[in-house]
Amino acid sequence: MLKFLFLFILLVNIGNGGPSDSSTVIVKKNQISKLRLGVVAAGTVGFGILTYDYFNRVWWKPTKVKKFIWRDDWNDVLKADKAGHLYASYVLSNVYKSIFKWVGFSGKTASLFGAGISTLYEVGVVELTDGFTTQWGFSPTDVISNMIGAFFPVAQEYFPGLQAVTFKFSYTPSGYTWLDYLRVGSLKDALYKKQFHTDYNGMTFWMSFEFQRLLPEQVEKFIPDFLNLAVGYAVRNINYSGGGYTELYIAIDYNLLKVDTKIDVLNRIIYTLNYIHFPAPTLRIKPKLKFYYLYF
Repeated sequence: MLKFLFLFILLVNIGNGGPSDSSTVIVKKNQISKLRLGVVAAGTVGFGILTYDYFNRVWWKPTKVKKFIWRDDWNDVLKADKAGHLYASYVLSNVYKSIFKWVGFSGKTASLFGAGISTLYEVGVVELTDGFTTQWGFSPTDVISNMIGAFFPVAQEYFPGLQAVTFKFSYTPSGYTWLDYLRVGSLKDALYKKQFHTDYNGMTFWMSFEFQRLLPEQVEKFIPDFLNLAVGYAVRNINYSGGGYTELYIAIDYNLLKVDTKIDVLNRIIYTLNYIHFPAPTLRIKPKLKFYYLYF
């Protein structure tokens, strides 16, 4: 799901103005573009068909049954998949929020439409279809995670202080390091051997904060506005039955929405990358302290 999201985000941000401060957006009804709305509708249908076909082939079809199965997998992978559901739903909702602003809707209306699209897809399509498979089943805690992610951009509209928070993601195929990628063919080998969408041992989920907002003005002015602090969550040595352990991190993060290259298309691509946590100095605080000069 994540690789489809990143491609989708890139195409969207190149096609419209990219992220904007929703608190300053005031749009009248007669500014809504029917042409753009039609493009969005067609693109949404196409995106849905392509991703459904992919997941049907790799996930659902091999274990599909006619009986609806309830299965709460709350702790199978130490809740890393819940973070994944929240993140994917958040990204999809936020992207559609940006799309509906491009169409001409106000920030609050666009966020509600974005949350609706995200919920419809992540819950109404993905989770319900999971319910008709023996491998996955319908998980209520997956639904809750999806709903939190989908409606977080809505909450940001009604509570502007939440706009200081961004959810991010980083990934290195488990069993590999950055140094491994320096060897010819190693990166390709790593990505092909690991199933990206279920390799939770290699994923880290981040909550990034614009911490400058909490500092006194005389201190804030000395800190670049593109520097954030992020809290990371990862799991290691999981066995998909509740075994393994969790890791917590505190890291420097980069708020790419504060970057302005003066080149519109380049800015949009950079804004797209803001959903990824890039390598940065990091302190692991659990299970024991360890400092990384660069952690991804």
